[in-house]
Amino acid sequence: MAKLISATYHPNIEVAEFICEDGRHLLRHGGTLPWRINNPGDLTARMVDGMPSPKKAKGYVGFATTRSGRTFLIFPDEEAGRMELKANLKRMHGDRTISEAIPAYAPKKENNTQKYIDDLLKISGVPGDKKIRDCSDAELIKIMNGIAEIEGYHAKPETRKETWVEVSRINATNGIQPLPDTEIIIEMGGKEERIKSDVTGRFPPVIHPADKSAVHVKVVNPKTNEVVKIGEIQGETGRDFNLLSRSRKWKGVAGSEKINNSKTEIKRPTRYVVQLGDNLGKISKLYRTTIAEIKAENNRLGDKIFPGEVLLIHGGGEERSTGVRPSRSSLTGATEAPRPAPPLVPPIPSSTEPSDSVRSKEGAGKVLALINPMLGRAPWMPIAIAEAKLRRGKVEQLIEKEINYHTEIKDGSISMSDRAWCAAFVNWCLSKANYPIENAGYADRKATMGRAHGFYEMNERLKIRNPLFVELEGPIYGAIAMVKNSKTGHGSHVGFVYAKSGSRNLILLGGNQGDQINFSPFRIDPVEPHEEKRNNGKIVKIRGRPNRLNFFVPVAYYEQAKKDLSSPGIEQADAAEINKEMGIEGVEIDKNNSPRTT
Repeated sequence: MAKLISATYHPNIEVAEFICEDGRHLLRHGGTLPWRINNPGDLTARMVDGMPSPKKAKGYVGFATTRSGRTFLIFPDEEAGRMELKANLKRMHGDRTISEAIPAYAPKKENNTQKYIDDLLKISGVPGDKKIRDCSDAELIKIMNGIAEIEGYHAKPETRKETWVEVSRINATNGIQPLPDTEIIIEMGGKEERIKSDVTGRFPPVIHPADKSAVHVKVVNPKTNEVVKIGEIQGETGRDFNLLSRSRKWKGVAGSEKINNSKTEIKRPTRYVVQLGDNLGKISKLYRTTIAEIKAENNRLGDKIFPGEVLLIHGGGEERSTGVRPSRSSLTGATEAPRPAPPLVPPIPSSTEPSDSVRSKEGAGKVLALINPMLGRAPWMPIAIAEAKLRRGKVEQLIEKEINYHTEIKDGSISMSDRAWCAAFVNWCLSKANYPIENAGYADRKATMGRAHGFYEMNERLKIRNPLFVELEGPIYGAIAMVKNSKTGHGSHVGFVYAKSGSRNLILLGGNQGDQINFSPFRIDPVEPHEEKRNNGKIVKIRGRPNRLNFFVPVAYYEQAKKDLSSPGIEQADAAEINKEMGIEGVEIDKNNSPRTT
């Protein structure tokens, strides 16, 4: 059976829509909600700031928010739903009996809890005084079967329907790499709709009409401004199509065909910035390569990639990093662990054309001097990520031997060891993305670039608002986050917003975080002094923390930032896992879930 890789839910028509890896869509309607979303335990999603953010749940492929406002997990099949139900029972209720677990599992405000307990004890046959962790696998299966029955998973079987819908996908490409913001016209049923490709060259999927009629794909001829038909989508099988641009001429090309049959053309190296929701499979299809080739070209063993990373595509004979490849010992046959490879250089000078010069003369992955803004969100983030991977957890004394962010941006300081360099690092990344960082004509303008508080105010005496940056009402991916003391109003640290860490922390990518460049969690809001009761009954006094986060972006990015606020692009993540995956070593996180900063 084809694999279902993502899903969404349409509450108004009560339909669960799954997307298959082969491009088809599966619609499940009728039955009950648990059946439609393959969730026999009716498990809900953990919510953080109004967004579904499951922390430990596994196997789900989407979320279903119902008309009542509750959000449930969607699983690709019943087995995946049962596996997470079993894990949930053990993880959340292992120390409880059925009678103790159900009030938390099915609270009174939404269920007849006592009836639920009585029915589950009767259906499962599990003794009422037996803890769930002590149940055998056979008993756990009976409990799970009972929950599925009570939640209505098997109800209304006569109304269940599954409908497969064929979907074709269209990508805009110049034959070597995707083209963003390209407009095409889709004509379906006599109606036309104009759509644009996203930053990775992808258009929204085109669903084949149920009446088998053709969907016409058109473009506007740039010379005559006439609408020209370039192809059509029809039939019972979904396909991938590339819209190939050659000398301003468009041509529809089936995705399974070669983009160019010319033997003289060589695919030149390209830098690709990983976008939210990307995976290696999607990227390999866009560039007509394979997952294995991408992993080999980037010295990767695993399939995990992170938003903002820069990947080398079609590297061919380009000089690789000196990271150690896995090898077999001639004596023991053991596999040596690979060393993390130095990062790739961000794209230059444009992300819509390949470049012959993709490394510095040293071949060490050092960021070149001139880098134009890259497509997608927060174009400075790939630069910051590449720099973090390049330094790989080195402390400031070692970093300073290779680069000094103070002297790079000319903020007047000469030593990273003597003066905090978090602001210098942020400004250096912004400058490499061609954003202005110095306010010409203002007194104290150079020193401002080296101060965390400088993103808010210039000149500590006159307190002039920095005109280069705009403050946001909340965080977005790539925003400049300033750690501000809520009592004094002074900014003490700064970094880039990368991800969430639970409901109270954001993971910042920054310099001078424990004397390193790394990913570390920071508290969003202040913590007032208070007392907490531990599980052992002991009362502990919490000192509290006065710091909060304020968020800024360059003025030139403000229009995009306003759009980003409606969809911040901030995912849940674990700082330690990110640092490990990116080869950043020696990160120290204190007991309060914050990095040691200076």
